[in-house]
Amino acid sequence: MGRNEPRGQVLVIAAFAFAVIVMLLALVFDGAQGLVTRRTLQNTSDAAALAGANILQAVNPRGCSASFGPPPGAPQASVVAAVKASVASNLPGYDLSKVVVTCPPGWDNAEVRVQLTASVPSFFGGIFGRDSLPVRSSSGAVNGQSSASAYSVIELDPSNLTWPNGRKGCPSFLLSGGPTAKFDSAIYLNSTCKAANGGALSTNGNASNLTMSPGAQIRIVGEYKPAALTITPPPLNNQKAKPDPLAWLPDPVISSMPVRSNAKLTQNGGTILLQPGVYKGGIQLKSSAKAYLKPGIYVINGGGLDLGAQTEVYSINASKTSTTASNWAADCTPSACGVLIYNTGTASGGTAMDQIKVAAGSVLKMRAYNPDADTSAFKTEAYRNLLIWQTAAPVPTSTYEQPMLALSGGGGVEMSGTVYAPSAKVQMGGGSGGSGGGPVDLTLQFVSWDLELSGNSSFYFRYNANAFTRPLDYGLIE
Repeated sequence: MGRNEPRGQVLVIAAFAFAVIVMLLALVFDGAQGLVTRRTLQNTSDAAALAGANILQAVNPRGCSASFGPPPGAPQASVVAAVKASVASNLPGYDLSKVVVTCPPGWDNAEVRVQLTASVPSFFGGIFGRDSLPVRSSSGAVNGQSSASAYSVIELDPSNLTWPNGRKGCPSFLLSGGPTAKFDSAIYLNSTCKAANGGALSTNGNASNLTMSPGAQIRIVGEYKPAALTITPPPLNNQKAKPDPLAWLPDPVISSMPVRSNAKLTQNGGTILLQPGVYKGGIQLKSSAKAYLKPGIYVINGGGLDLGAQTEVYSINASKTSTTASNWAADCTPSACGVLIYNTGTASGGTAMDQIKVAAGSVLKMRAYNPDADTSAFKTEAYRNLLIWQTAAPVPTSTYEQPMLALSGGGGVEMSGTVYAPSAKVQMGGGSGGSGGGPVDLTLQFVSWDLELSGNSSFYFRYNANAFTRPLDYGLIE
């Protein structure tokens, strides 16, 4: 090597290489430490968010915050306590003052969000002036009713080809006679019945018409049997089944509710003021009788609800004792009125379930259940906007059929809310629109076993998410 050749180049390269190696070590080692801590925090916040969400249906009022908003206010103390207890159990020694619990908008006060933070010591990063790495996690869990799923009709009958005629689910949705129907939102039919067997959707008249609002669609697990019926737009066949969105609803605790009648209550003419509670043997109105229903839950325990021709039934505010057809809207305001008719009973015997039957020519004006208007000890947020509920049991079999809900009514029909009959057929028809079959404009949603629209009436079923019972959402969403 000559005297004039450059010296020390290897040392310079080695110095740079060492710096790069240290940086890589910092990245690998400190980064790994950060990832491990981040995963621990995430697992902890996930569990904590679920712990907070688990009690949302048990606190009073139900929900993450006592102030519903929108947006929701600060979380309830019991929700915060459940979250912190979970953090303390899963991450001992964590500073609970760093647990941030919020009730974010967008999930109807049914979401709990948990944020955790920590600092991870940096063993190599200190060389570059960074002694620690910040780590954080965020988790969200929901447990409550949500308006995320829009539908006007869900028919749950899966079809059973070996059952008696008329009960096979072929069709599950029938337009009989010459009704005209329009639906604002989606229709789901779970029947697997093919066109060759009658179709899951069909008609037996020549003048029926079924129209969907823009964006709404009919989805059928089986097939539609083309006939004289005009459907716009055409249904979609061979779709996935839609699970019962209200299967989570807890049955009313009948044993703890006041018994208003121990035998069938029959009102023959005149007027009667009814209170929420249990009516053993059912209720019957006849001879132009009028009934006024205070806000709350009405349990029909056997015997059914029979509203004869020319009878009148009205839901009213708690402060009212009567009303008329012309004054009903003012005497049953949305914020202070609403009922749930819960039909139950056995398959046979003295407590056998019977029909909910509204005869043609009757007047029926009811708003769906509103817990804000219910002054009883049995009010529950879970039933909000539920109008008629026929319990799922006894379930249909090849030898047993639940009583049908026959809602004919007359020119004075005005109802809103969800009709839930997971094991029974709902029929609307006859003179539902009044003498001659005039138009019926209803804000109704159906979740039932089967559905039939009959007669010559024109039905318009409007969709309003705020007027219907919302499905339950549960689990981690973030």
